Amino acid sequence: MGRKIYIGKPTDHLGRTAFQILANLKNFGIGRMLTRHEFDKFPEPSYHIVKRVQTYMDPELKYGTIWCETVIRGKRLPDIRPLTITYRPDFRLIPKDEEKEFIGNYSITNLGDNKNILPKYYQLPPLMREWMHRYKARRHHHDQDDQSLEEFLIPFVYQDRKDLKKTDADLFWIANRLAEDGEKATIEFDGHYHFNQDYLENCTK
Repeated sequence: MGRKIYIGKPTDHLGRTAFQILANLKNFGIGRMLTRHEFDKFPEPSYHIVKRVQTYMDPELKYGTIWCETVIRGKRLPDIRPLTITYRPDFRLIPKDEEKEFIGNYSITNLGDNKNILPKYYQLPPLMREWMHRYKARRHHHDQDDQSLEEFLIPFVYQDRKDLKKTDADLFWIANRLAEDGEKATIEFDGHYHFNQDYLENCTK
C-alpha cells in the first residue's frame, strides 16, 4: 500500500465562498440564510441573513461585500453589518424549507440589549493617590478624606478601530458601552478586551 503524504497547511474551512453560492440565486440571494462551518462548533444557531450584495464579479467569485443581519450563538448583532470574509470557502446555504428547523426552539435575542458597562473613570494608582492625599490635606490644612480626591479621578480613554488597527475593534463597542455619569460599571476594565458571555472566542471572525 502506498504512503499518503499531505501537502500544505490543514484548514478549518469546509464549503464554498459566499459569492459562489449567491451568484446562483435569484437577486444574489437577498433574504436567504447562510451559515458557516466555523459556526458548527456552537450549540446555538449562528447564521447570516443576506440584506444587500456588492460583488466585484472576479473570475473566481471570491471578492465583494455582503451586508447581513448576523446572529451569533443565538444573539442578534445590532444593525446591518458588512461581511468582508466572503472569500473564505466556508459558507453553505440553508434551504428555505429548513430555516425554521435550523433555528430550532432557540429564542433569538438582541445582543445590543446585554452590553457590558465600562467604567468612565479609574482611581489613581496607590502611590500617587497617597501623595495627592497628603498634598491636598497639607495645602488646605484639614484632614484628608476620600471625597476630597473625587476630582482626581482619571478618565478612561478607549481606543477605537483606527487606533487599534484590529478588524474586531468595532465589535468591542457592540458588546460594551461607556457608563453614563453616576452609572455603575458592570465590569472592571484592565486594558484588555472583555466581550460578554454572549460574545465568546471565534465570534469575531
